[in-house]
Amino acid sequence: MLIVTGPNMGGKSTFMRQTALICLLAYIGSFVPAKSARLGPIDRIFTRIGAADDLTSGRSTFMVEMTETAQILHRATANSLVLLDEIGRGTSTYDGLSLAWACSAHLAATSQPLTLFATHYFELTTLPEHHANVANVHLSAREHGGDIVFLYQVNQGPASQSYGIQVAKLAGVPKAVLDTARVKLRGLERNRHEDEARPSPQQNLSFDPPLAHQQRQADLEALADRIHGIVVDDMTPRQALDLLAELKDSLSSSTSDP
Repeated sequence: MLIVTGPNMGGKSTFMRQTALICLLAYIGSFVPAKSARLGPIDRIFTRIGAADDLTSGRSTFMVEMTETAQILHRATANSLVLLDEIGRGTSTYDGLSLAWACSAHLAATSQPLTLFATHYFELTTLPEHHANVANVHLSAREHGGDIVFLYQVNQGPASQSYGIQVAKLAGVPKAVLDTARVKLRGLERNRHEDEARPSPQQNLSFDPPLAHQQRQADLEALADRIHGIVVDDMTPRQALDLLAELKDSLSSSTSDP
């Protein structure tokens, strides 16, 4: 499996289609546009490329995408050629990323077909760390004078970025919109880096002095035992309020930093 990354219009889909066409041409005995081509047994070519809904059947674009993906996951074999283009783009970011990861990992671990998996989810470029039969390639591009230049070359390794705003500029999106998008992008990237740098609660616990942590646990357990022993029906409203204030103070002192 090759995880294919790179900018929109950079040639990812063309690279995938030409691979399928060369395979088909070779199998029918036709001319192959290459210096040489060596193919093993290919039983079928599966594709999930493009985006289109099916209004007559009441299926959304995402439903069509998932239906086709499901067929591939069920039917692909080790001798199949599978082309998957941007799985998961029709739903929320986290849902789409999770589905794309799960689908690619399932293919890599089970049927293991020959697969080209194009995506803009850069998280998928870490799949080779988990599966030895997965590698990264990217379609190269360069920025020049604020514009993007597509090189249409397939190179090893993941792409560095998607160049989405640069492609939007090529499409004629107004400058004011592009400027707003850049500001928003910087803010999102800054928030992401801050989240990654912020220690988790588990990390915070690792810095607690063991004895102080054990003492807090004992205080909390004693407080819980006291709460269980309270008979609310035997208390006046004033006694209940006084007890609530006392318990609140005890809880604050038990959970405060040493």
